[in-house]
Amino acid sequence: MNIGIIGCGNISNTYFNCHKLYNNFKVISCADINNEAAEKSAAEYGLKKQSVDDLLNNKDIDLVLNLTIPSAHKEIVQKTLESGKHSFSEKPLAMNFQEGLEIK
Repeated sequence: MNIGIIGCGNISNTYFNCHKLYNNFKVISCADINNEAAEKSAAEYGLKKQSVDDLLNNKDIDLVLNLTIPSAHKEIVQKTLESGKHSFSEKPLAMNFQEGLEIK
């Protein structure tokens, strides 16, 4: 399974390193609204840096790992599902119950 990470902040290093412990998935791409953060992570871990939209449209990615700030979780999860990919998100799923119900 190929994974793309959106959000290259502090917690992302844990996830970038996790694929070294397991043999059933590989992180292949990353994106962040902070271009420098994405470039740094891509260089450090040997990944492809992409824009969020390009990562979501990347046919090689099976699952998007959403490590954005909580207020962006719903939007990224929704866009990920609309792109036909699986989504894994840090908590919370959305900022409130109603926003969570809007995810389809």
